Amino acid sequence: MLRKVMACIFLAAGVTGAALAQQEGIRIGVFDSQAIWQQTEEGKKIQAQLASFRDSKIGEINAKETELNKLKDKLREQEVSLSDDKRSQMLKDIDQKSIDLKRLNDDATREMKAQLGDSQDQFQKELVEVVTALGKEKKYMLILEKSIVVYNDAVVEVTGEVIAKFNQMYKGTAGAPAAKPTGTKPPADAKKPVPDPPKKP
Repeated sequence: MLRKVMACIFLAAGVTGAALAQQEGIRIGVFDSQAIWQQTEEGKKIQAQLASFRDSKIGEINAKETELNKLKDKLREQEVSLSDDKRSQMLKDIDQKSIDLKRLNDDATREMKAQLGDSQDQFQKELVEVVTALGKEKKYMLILEKSIVVYNDAVVEVTGEVIAKFNQMYKGTAGAPAAKPTGTKPPADAKKPVPDPPKKP
């Protein structure tokens, strides 16, 4: 959404840029959304919740993987002395646990991606509200995200102002569900991903 909002503002600025350039007192700001994601109380809290959620899924996968490995070890140790029926049953159990582990891994990866997307969408919505509030409060004519700006002088940098305003409006009140960490080993597919910065506007 921020992309659409900023794009519209950017296009409007292009149409009226020549006229605005002739006026005095025009206030323009440029902010870095990644810095805001990393440095605000809200951004840090969301990242901590994402990491906790990720670690809880890793813990579940570790437990299943441990069960599977123990069963494989048992089969190797006792294979010579096992009856055909017992060996066949253990192989079936190993196959089933392998299927369960893959399913759990796939589900965890999908859930983590969904959790990340929801959290980024939430942060984007809050960021739009913060930038809008800052613009009205400080009477900015235009505030743009750094990724859509080819060049800007340091004088128009307002990232610090946006961070301060963000912390004022959202004091780490993220609503993403937290989960208790239960493991440290990453899923085979996920490799302990670090939460990404918010999607560029």
